[in-house]
Amino acid sequence: MFETTGSLALVQPVFMLVGLVALPLLWTLLASVFARPTSVSPATDLREGVIAPIVAITGAAGTLGLAVVIAVKLALLPHGYVFVQHVAALARLGQLDLALDVAVDPRSATFSVVVALVACASTLQTSWSSRPGTGPRLAWTGLLTTGAMALVVGDGFAPILVGLGLLSIGAWGLARGGSFSANVSASAGNVAVLVGMIFLFWSLGGAFGPEGYDSDGAPRFVLVATGQPSDSPDKAMLTMTTEAGARVSADDTDFPGEPIAAPFAVLVQPGVYTFRVQRGAASADVVVPRVGLSAGRAYVLAPYGPTASLRVLDDQVAVPRLATNGALETVRATLAGRMIVGLRSSIVILLLVLVGGLAHVYALASRSGPSAIASVLEALPPVYLALRFAPGIGDPAGLEGAIVAAIGVVTAVVLAARAACIDDEHKALRGILAATAALALAAISLGDAAAGLVLSSTSLVAVAGALAALEAKRDARWLGVACAAAVGLFPGTGASAGFVLAITVALSSAATGSVAWAVVMALVASALVVAAAVASLAAYRVYDLVVINAAAPSRRARDGRRARGQGVVVVVLSIVALAGGAVLGVGSSLYGGSTAPFARRLVGAAPAPAAPQAMAIAGIVFSVIAASGGAVLGRRANMSADAPAWLLALGRPYDLLALLARGIGRVMGFLHRGVQSMDTRIIDDVPAAFGDLYRRVRGKSVAEGDDEAAEGGPIWTGLLLAMVATLAAVVLSALVLG
Repeated sequence: MFETTGSLALVQPVFMLVGLVALPLLWTLLASVFARPTSVSPATDLREGVIAPIVAITGAAGTLGLAVVIAVKLALLPHGYVFVQHVAALARLGQLDLALDVAVDPRSATFSVVVALVACASTLQTSWSSRPGTGPRLAWTGLLTTGAMALVVGDGFAPILVGLGLLSIGAWGLARGGSFSANVSASAGNVAVLVGMIFLFWSLGGAFGPEGYDSDGAPRFVLVATGQPSDSPDKAMLTMTTEAGARVSADDTDFPGEPIAAPFAVLVQPGVYTFRVQRGAASADVVVPRVGLSAGRAYVLAPYGPTASLRVLDDQVAVPRLATNGALETVRATLAGRMIVGLRSSIVILLLVLVGGLAHVYALASRSGPSAIASVLEALPPVYLALRFAPGIGDPAGLEGAIVAAIGVVTAVVLAARAACIDDEHKALRGILAATAALALAAISLGDAAAGLVLSSTSLVAVAGALAALEAKRDARWLGVACAAAVGLFPGTGASAGFVLAITVALSSAATGSVAWAVVMALVASALVVAAAVASLAAYRVYDLVVINAAAPSRRARDGRRARGQGVVVVVLSIVALAGGAVLGVGSSLYGGSTAPFARRLVGAAPAPAAPQAMAIAGIVFSVIAASGGAVLGRRANMSADAPAWLLALGRPYDLLALLARGIGRVMGFLHRGVQSMDTRIIDDVPAAFGDLYRRVRGKSVAEGDDEAAEGGPIWTGLLLAMVATLAAVVLSALVLG
């Protein structure tokens, strides 16, 4: 009989998925070529002012159209389908299979449309801008879009890490270098995500003990009965859609066309088979012994254990693992039972991956000055990584969910408070988006991925519209609409439903479990409300400051068609943010009805337990109070000529965090300089130091011309001897202590 059953993803190859990444990359290359000045001439102005915008607009519009077509095509198929395209195999060593694959499910399809929409709007806005350097900014926008697309549609560690790197480089280019701390934060976040993925890969197949890594010896491939009918009633359907190029054969039974290379779907005779999977010269063969195939049934050969594919990881979450003792266990239970440096591997992995994503949020909030509206895409990593990793790894009702939720809400409060007390409109809007992304991360960790999807997608579009309104300098009313959509000021539209879902899931979680858990979740819910209120305060201050400054004639736009075009971009983004939040988040299931929010169906998660009606009503009330209360506080703060003391105090937690970051930076700089000094003054002089010691022992003087070395020789010699003695002491103590 088959080994296990489950609801696996139904894979359909679609070659045009590659265009989601290839089109932005192509527009980046062409725009950079046409934006590069060869000489100061009218031809150069033509290349940068006409050809580069045409190329960028064409690429951006094509990317948006392709993303919409793919999303609509996926929506017309039954639930469970995933579009996949294998691009290239990078490396296969043992269980590690690094490949460049593209996969689109409803979650990634939604984000790809959002990314393409923001990129298209940014391209139009930049092309119609009167600021110099249009060509380079269009090229950097394309690179940023390429990284964001690779992040959201890449299937596996390799494309995700490449996407994060391109995202960091593109954000750095749009900010024209930006601040040093922002760039270091983004780079450190990428390293943390890489380390977290490494730990995840190895923890799926073993544990890190005191004597090193111990493999669990569980089977690496299993046969899964999908519950779908076969294409032929008298034959069984066998498919394998992963690890392209791997060859499958049967050891003791005739198998049609063996060895057959994956991916494949073949009809076979019913019976008992022993399958052998040959994955390449660097990998041992994997045997799936004595499994039965019944007529009229469909089966999948699925890898289990270490994987670098997120699509396979999703399938592993859906199908319980057949452990060595014969029991069935989930991936979450497997990771929770394994340790890394004395901690549960699930906690270590989630902290590394999600805190690494939050580092991009900090980088976004700390960048100063105006930049293209595509810079908002830097808020994607924490939300998207949480949607892909948190449901299968962390328990929302356990320690992992509480830790990540606490980190998310604290980050949101700090960033929103910083955005509320600064007068830089661009930086304040990016801070609002960063705070909303942190709230989305907290909501996902608590078990409601739909809240994270609504918060992140609507706030991305809304803040992009607000930044476009600042660039257009035309009409402050649409700026107000965009700001209101970003913080959920209008009930039922924009990010309002996301705040309601997030607060409701926190309150519902507080009503379950022990008293200590209830206290923790009550604090998380309170912090959610506070963060929402402070974000609303920051949004109102941005709107009010722009309205006041817009009264001066110098702030009003005077050029005709370009200003009108920029105004259209603002209107479209604001309307999409308002309507998108209503479409994604409105549903009656919170009140016992049967209509689930559209976002809940997109994330593909299991139906969340119905929240008590009182909790749902409380979530709506608290979200309205937070949004309107923040606006009232913003109005009071802007009525006085000088900023009140309580408003300035909001920025102190961020200042303390920045001070701590600068302190860590100074320590790292000191260590870096120390290493350089060791390299230039000691390590390079080790032969000379030993030679000087040898000469002194023999009573010989230092040769002429080495006066400087003679003066410093005793110092470096003594330091070298101290280093050798210290090393000997460390080795001796290690031997004594075992």
